[in-house]
Amino acid sequence: YTRRDVLIADGVLKRVAPGGTLSLDVDCPPGTVEEDCSERMLVPGFVNGHTHSVEHWARGLIKPLPLEMWVLQLIRHEPRGEEGWAGPESWIKTPAAAIAVSAMHCGVEALLSGTTAIMDHLLCRDIKDVEAAVFAYRALGIRAYIAPMLGDDLEPYVNYVPLARDARGRNEVICGPAGPAPGCPDCGGLCSRGAFRTEKGERDPAKTEANLALWREAAEKFHDPKNGISIVVGPVTAYSASTELLRGAAEIRKEFGLCGHIHLLETRAQALMARQFLPSGSAVKHLRDTGFLQVPGTTCGHCVWLDDEEIAIMAECDATAVHNPFSNLRLGSGVAPLNKYARRGMNVCLGADGACSSDGQDMLEVAKLANILPCIATPEYRDWPTAHYTALVLGAANGYKGMLLEGKPGQIGKGGVLEEGALADLSSWDLTALSMLPRTDPLSLLVQGSRTQAPGAGSALDCAWVDGVRVVKGGSPVNVDVAALREVLRAAQGTYRDPAITDPSTHDKTTRAETEYRAAMDLDPAGATGTRPAYEWPEHCVLYPASQN
Repeated sequence: YTRRDVLIADGVLKRVAPGGTLSLDVDCPPGTVEEDCSERMLVPGFVNGHTHSVEHWARGLIKPLPLEMWVLQLIRHEPRGEEGWAGPESWIKTPAAAIAVSAMHCGVEALLSGTTAIMDHLLCRDIKDVEAAVFAYRALGIRAYIAPMLGDDLEPYVNYVPLARDARGRNEVICGPAGPAPGCPDCGGLCSRGAFRTEKGERDPAKTEANLALWREAAEKFHDPKNGISIVVGPVTAYSASTELLRGAAEIRKEFGLCGHIHLLETRAQALMARQFLPSGSAVKHLRDTGFLQVPGTTCGHCVWLDDEEIAIMAECDATAVHNPFSNLRLGSGVAPLNKYARRGMNVCLGADGACSSDGQDMLEVAKLANILPCIATPEYRDWPTAHYTALVLGAANGYKGMLLEGKPGQIGKGGVLEEGALADLSSWDLTALSMLPRTDPLSLLVQGSRTQAPGAGSALDCAWVDGVRVVKGGSPVNVDVAALREVLRAAQGTYRDPAITDPSTHDKTTRAETEYRAAMDLDPAGATGTRPAYEWPEHCVLYPASQN
């Protein structure tokens, strides 16, 4: 720690000089405001590298489920879902304003934890949903990367669940050697007549073209990185985005100079789907083979189940893994081996994930968990990360690098560091706040401690700036009336709901999806039949044997 005088001007850290050496009259432009920060700690802004803002509407609702079961409940119960604000017609009738409100909610929570840049992987219906998110983030003042999250499955969400490895055998047991036919008993699967699926669902060429058109239209209308809004091309996964969609996405990124964002090997089930659905048997190879992975600025959410070859490919393509420790634990996905990734030269940053799986956007909580989890991965305590490394490298510098803000030619600047010429995306923390006392190591207190919120305890966060513009002052957002936001949120959903409504058994399709999921993941041994291919996965991502025999 050192005492410094810092001059913020023209959106950057114009001067960073020894404390007491800058003169307001001599060294600063006219109109400069001087502030006493003698009891403040200045920190680079954090990056929330992966979230889904619309999930705020369903946070706290979904019962404990693995990702593949959980996401089907999220789709049903968010404002635009079958159980949304207008019932079965919610996808059509829910106004885009709902997207603006949840984006504002998401952004405020992130901002109040020292976050200055956010990647919102946003499920969109049309350009109006994109526009609503742009409006909210622009009003808030946070640096926003908005990635319309799109896929082109002919039947929505059918490729979210892996195939039972003995699907044909299960169908034959019930329907006979010829397999499912008219008049056969229902096997309980997702196919027509209740059969278990035996192959990947088809794509819809019309959706492929519509999605490419939407990404292009969003880039043409809203991509404005110099003013804080970046459009990102965001296929949902390698399984629900066809080869044609991924190749087209890569071309649009090259044309407009856009970042790319996608979920990657979040769960053991997704690792299984890669082997079942993709020509190479690898999601990482598939993204590389379609040209998407190696376009500069590719960030990949989760990256829990990468094997050694896939780690090497990620590093070779300079792609970034976004570590989301809360959702990875909450959904039972596993723990990404961060130390291994760092040793292999892979860039890793942090993300909160959506507020329905994390269940918030506090990047200090994320940093705390990310700092502690690696300590159970190895007994070699000399490899355990420090709070400084977790906050300043994973939480800040690596996130800005992944978003193409590391100061290279053609980029608008360098973020995530406190040095002259860097982007003025930063926060200041009150060293007299109760949570920052007694005086030990302030950054460790910030990351590893707690933020007492009782009146009189003091807000640890004092101020934050994005592109040199103050967006938080005295611990409160400058551009948002938080009391009014609270009232909008309270009024929008007037009743409380019981998580029991999200049990898969409450709907026919989710019941069938659960049946196939349990068969695929060896959770239904009594129903297993016939021959099944054996797969091996990286071990130590979970506390149980991962490989399927």
